[in-house]
Amino acid sequence: MKEQIKKDYELILETLLKKGLFHIYQTSFSVRTENDRFIINKQDAVFTENNIFTEIHYQEDLSWKEASLDAKIHSSIYQKISTAKCIAHIFPINLVTYSLYHHQFKPIDYYGVNVIGKKEIYEIEDYENFTEKLESIIYPKLSSENIFIIKGYGAYIYDRDLKELAKKASILENSANILLKIKHV
Repeated sequence: MKEQIKKDYELILETLLKKGLFHIYQTSFSVRTENDRFIINKQDAVFTENNIFTEIHYQEDLSWKEASLDAKIHSSIYQKISTAKCIAHIFPINLVTYSLYHHQFKPIDYYGVNVIGKKEIYEIEDYENFTEKLESIIYPKLSSENIFIIKGYGAYIYDRDLKELAKKASILENSANILLKIKHV
């Protein structure tokens, strides 16, 4: 079963990479493998290479050394939200661009309206201390909905199903692209 999870992880990661949703250093992707373990991309992973993820325990230990800088956030979400099976921090360029000029994400396309819906865009008030506070900012937002958009930073998404997570990430970026183009028509 764990081998299938790893294969699915790689397949979804490749799909999201092709869509431009993942980048070196700025993004993270994890999947729960056991009740207290998950796989997550390594720090500075080049997503086109092999051996890009590591399996770690929820509690920080030596296995965290090479894990993504988002490992603590992912661990916290898994521990607090039992329905989270997979988590992604994505940096889709159209969504990030849109977030810089708006306070709310309100899709107008069919899939955006029906799958994503309207989302508030969180504004970073203190850039210097933002990463230290990120875990405490993200959990309360994700406890009520499974997508959290942060101005100029990207989005965190969790889901029970890898394919559903990929679908939502893709629709989020496509809807942002449409919104940006509509503004110029």
